[in-house]
Amino acid sequence: MNPLDLKVDEELRTRLTSHVSRNCGDMLIVNPGKPEESALIKILKEPCGTTPRMPIECVNDGDAKCVPPDYIEALTQWIADGALE
Repeated sequence: MNPLDLKVDEELRTRLTSHVSRNCGDMLIVNPGKPEESALIKILKEPCGTTPRMPIECVNDGDAKCVPPDYIEALTQWIADGALE
C-alpha cells in the first residue's frame, strides 16, 4: 500500500524529472529508475551539498518534523519503478 496516495500528472512528472538541484551536485530532482541518484531522496535523508536536510526543521531521524521513513520508502519505490504518472 502506498501511504502517500501520490497523484502525479504529466506536468509535475516533467518538472520533477527535468529540473536539476545545483546545490546537490547537479543531480536531477527525480531520476526515474535511480532513487540513489535523485536529489529528492537525498535531501529527505540527509544534507546534500549545500542543501540542508529537508524539511529544514528535521535534524535527526525520528524528529517530529522529519518525513516519516515509510513516506521516504514509498517515494524511493515510486522513483525505482520509473516515477510514472
